[in-house]
Amino acid sequence: MSAPASPLPLSVLDLVPVPTGQGAPAALRDTLTLAQEAERLGYHRYWVAEHHNMRALAASVPAVVLAALSQVTSRLRLGAGGVMLPNHAPLAVAEAYRLLSALAPGRVDLGLGRAPGTDGRTARALRGAAGLLEEPFERQLAELLAYGTGRFPEGHPFAGVTAAPADTVGQPTLFPPLWLLSSSGYGARAAATLGTGLAFAQHINPSVTDAAAAIRAYRAAFRPSEAFPEPRTLVASSVICAPTAEEAEDLAAPLGLMFLRLTRGEVAPFPTVAEAKAYPYTPHERAQVAASRERVIVGDPEAVRTRLLALAEQTGADELMLTTLLPDAAVRRRSYALVAEALGLRGTVEGAFQTA
Repeated sequence: MSAPASPLPLSVLDLVPVPTGQGAPAALRDTLTLAQEAERLGYHRYWVAEHHNMRALAASVPAVVLAALSQVTSRLRLGAGGVMLPNHAPLAVAEAYRLLSALAPGRVDLGLGRAPGTDGRTARALRGAAGLLEEPFERQLAELLAYGTGRFPEGHPFAGVTAAPADTVGQPTLFPPLWLLSSSGYGARAAATLGTGLAFAQHINPSVTDAAAAIRAYRAAFRPSEAFPEPRTLVASSVICAPTAEEAEDLAAPLGLMFLRLTRGEVAPFPTVAEAKAYPYTPHERAQVAASRERVIVGDPEAVRTRLLALAEQTGADELMLTTLLPDAAVRRRSYALVAEALGLRGTVEGAFQTA
């Protein structure tokens, strides 16, 4: 017996994992297939995260991946989860996501973060030797908004510069709705002030208390905007679902090894289950892996359903976004399918969850 239809939109955050023995071309093909399956299952959004200097993840330029996704989907909202704004010139971001909106009209989101999405040395390389982008996040964000909307403060040195492609008179703007990413209170305050959506990264900061506090603060201070007349929140969570709890635990093993490698600054592909099980963990490393598991919801469909519904209730989120890192693409798709069934997504309902 299937679950009743879910009133809670579910979305996908894809880090585009590149497993051991596989290259980026295969990983990207798997992402295209997963997006099509997510659309069929009734997921609402499909966001791609920006990471650099990581052999385990392929999405260094989310806009390129999203452009490909726009051609194989028709209903999913597509977005960056997110663009790490300090790495980019605001005009370049405005143009990339205006162009993406022209490819997928009315289906694009622009999530923005202020972390580098990489280590310090790589961040410096991204920003150039001259440090031309070493500006406060607030200033970059204001400049991006000016390029996106065409509304510059009086006397702005770049007033009159048009972010291409330009809007067409009588047509909806190509500049997509903005979401600010947050794993603390800062993003919530900025999102409320600017009237953007708020995406809390609970897969990074596992504290449900912090997520709930950020969402409360955002709602209390929210200033309506054209794109968001009302506050809108989502919470991103790491999830691994399998038919049995025992299999789900096995599938979660690579996450622990990947976490260890990241803490040591190692650049390596995403490990397989066999690699993770064969790794000779020290007692200290086992403790680190156990602590990292706080970030992940692991279990069979009923257990995952219970925890996700509790997460939504405890945080007050309008929507949950699930990231599932697994080396086997078919098993990753199955995890999303099991969650969709457990929470009663209805992929056949045309037009479901179409608002921003």
